[in-house]
Order: sequence, then C-alpha cells, then structure tokens
Amino acid sequence: MGLKQKQDMSSEIANKTFLNKKWGYTAALALLPYALLKSLWAWGLTIGITTKQAVQDVAGFGNALKEGPAFLYTLHTIGIDITAVMAILASLFALAFVTSWGEKLPKWLLIISGWSIGILTVLISFLTILQFFGVLPKGYNEGLAIWVYGITYGGLFLWGVTVFMATLSFQQRIKNK
Repeated sequence: MGLKQKQDMSSEIANKTFLNKKWGYTAALALLPYALLKSLWAWGLTIGITTKQAVQDVAGFGNALKEGPAFLYTLHTIGIDITAVMAILASLFALAFVTSWGEKLPKWLLIISGWSIGILTVLISFLTILQFFGVLPKGYNEGLAIWVYGITYGGLFLWGVTVFMATLSFQQRIKNK
C-alpha cells in the first residue's frame, strides 16, 4: 500500500468520524434547555431559583423592560424571553450547516460566522475559567441552583464548540462537492 493510499484512507476515516452532520444537530439541541428554562421563568415559574431575592429579581425583570424597547416588554408580558428567542435562532443557525436550505445561504457567511463563534467560545471559556479562579471579578450569581449554570454556561459552551465543528464539517463537505 502506497503513501498516497494511506493518506487517503486516514483522511476518509477522519472525515467520517469527526466531520459529519451530527455536530450541527447537536448544536441545534444544545441551547434548547436554556430556552425552555428562560421561558419557564418568563411564565412566572421559579424552577432553579433558590432565594427570595432571586425570585424577586426574576419577577421584577418585566418591570425593568418597561424602560427599554416596547417590543421586549410586550414579548415578556406574554411569556416570551428575548434570550430564549435568541437561543432558538442560534439553534436554527446551527441547522443551516446541515440542511438543504442552509446550503442555499451564502457559504462565506456561514463559514465566517462559524469560525467567529469558535474563537469567541474559546475566549469566553478562558474568561470564565479566570473568573472561577478569582483572577477576574465574578458577576452576581447568587440565588440559582448549581444545575442552572450547567444549562446556561454548559449549553453555551457546547453550542459554541459544536457550531465550530459543524463549520469545519460544512467546509469539508462543500470542498468535496
């Protein structure tokens, strides 16, 4: 077996194992628990909130929105949280890498966005680690159950990594066409 055949086989195995459409589907699912949790809070439920102050903060969030754009307050009053909507849009973005309708979008736009998300995810993860070790100041984080952080930060990290991998997979597929 020649060197060229070995290289072709190893790249074929790598493409099947690491660069497939599963990354895009995983990214599409990664933020849905976050969207559900934020929607539950917008509907007035307090699941995952552990202190009275945090309950009041979540309940008072709608009042804070009164001072901003009217459409955000309107969405909140009917139980739609804007960050939940953004999470659903992020899931649709991830699906663009693996669906036929996504292939109709400008390829350069998907690739640049995917690479940017990958870089941003690494940066945010690094900053979060620095906060964890006390190098950077932490934000307000009292009153939430520990699993809430897994859904929020874990979901965002998983989404970022899987969108980045979906971008690489997408690049490989369009290169092979």
